[in-house]
Amino acid sequence: MTETPSNRPAHHSRVAHLVLVSLVSLVSLITVASLVGCDGEGRGDSQSEPAGSQGGETPAAVSAAAAVEPIEWIEHQETVADLPGASVVGFESTVLVAKQAAYVKAIGREGDREIDIGVSVVAGSVLAELHIPELEEELSEKQALARRALAEVVQSKAAVEIAKAMQTQVEQSLIEKQALRALREVGLTRITRLVKMGAADLDRKDEARFQLTAADAAMKATEAEVVTAGANIRKAEADVAQAIAEVEVAAAVVKRLEALNSYRLIKAPFAGVVVARHVDLGAFVRPAGTGAEGSPLFEVARIDQVRVVGFVSPSQFGAVRPGQKARFHSIGGHGEGVAISGTVDRSALVLDPSSRKMRIEMHVDNTKLEGRDPLSIGQFGTLSVLAREWTKQDMLATVPTSAVGTDKQGRQFVVVVEGTDSSRRVLVETVEVDDKRVGVIGEIGPGDRVRVGDISPY
Repeated sequence: MTETPSNRPAHHSRVAHLVLVSLVSLVSLITVASLVGCDGEGRGDSQSEPAGSQGGETPAAVSAAAAVEPIEWIEHQETVADLPGASVVGFESTVLVAKQAAYVKAIGREGDREIDIGVSVVAGSVLAELHIPELEEELSEKQALARRALAEVVQSKAAVEIAKAMQTQVEQSLIEKQALRALREVGLTRITRLVKMGAADLDRKDEARFQLTAADAAMKATEAEVVTAGANIRKAEADVAQAIAEVEVAAAVVKRLEALNSYRLIKAPFAGVVVARHVDLGAFVRPAGTGAEGSPLFEVARIDQVRVVGFVSPSQFGAVRPGQKARFHSIGGHGEGVAISGTVDRSALVLDPSSRKMRIEMHVDNTKLEGRDPLSIGQFGTLSVLAREWTKQDMLATVPTSAVGTDKQGRQFVVVVEGTDSSRRVLVETVEVDDKRVGVIGEIGPGDRVRVGDISPY
């Protein structure tokens, strides 16, 4: 049919409409084909290109699932044992009791303060004075006996001198008697010669003989006196030794009573603080070592240095040893975040039969806490024994927990982003930090970023 001018515009309009519809359909097909092709390439890359390849970046869908975050570096302490309920005790603590039954005569003073709880004392400070009247009387008696024993020593030494003088006198008398005998012997010889000559009668001879016999007897008696004088000297010297021994015995008795008497003064055994007082003026106190337990008077504790005591369970027994670093934290009465660092200074190395736990101690110098309040006896907290520590000079890298994956061999890794279009997988050792972040140790450095979320495609 021949076109007429009247229907030509309508025909052209239909043709243009058909052409437009065809073009839209073609563009739609090309777009769909492109999207399908790109999706296939993305899946192929995720299966064939592991993290660490230098090929094209993963598609937008994967990138949205695995976000990128920077690595944070922190100071951290890794523990091998956390011991809640660790307590603070005095480095030294002593309950003072009486040695003798007595009455409290006076309460000591430190400066202008009466000795009571909270008062600081030095070693040797008198906390109280006791009154023991019978002990004081016995001491006076024994001191008098000691003085008498000393006087007896002087008296015995004088007796030795007298005995020696007597011996000298007897020895001189013996010399006299020996000379007299010799004279009588010479006289008898002379009379005997005269009798033979007829110049003297026999009566004169008998008289001379009797005189010699008497002189001989007198000499022998004097010789016996010399022996007696020597014996008297030895006896006097023995008396001196006995008197000296008695002096020593008396002195020992006095010294013992003085020692007992010194227990009247209740003294602080070391510098510290009075943490308990159990007596008042006039109270009767029982001694230690009797059938009943001795009456406690005071309790003194050393607080310039304290012990933090914890108990290790059998499962952690092998991991805790003296010398390891330790940290006392979560301390009741101290602000949040207050912690004291030290080392495990002592360990029992055996389990207590009653609790089946091992006692360990961390010693703290209570005078050097850098402006913090000192620890008080009886405070509780948590004592953590450290395995490793990261400081400002060697900080620990941390990432979100979702940034750490595990491969088929059970090894843990993170995916480090390099530049804008590549990533690499880095094997790491993990360190527990908290519920949201975990420490990682591996070939990573400051400024690195990691994938977070679904990192399985890498």
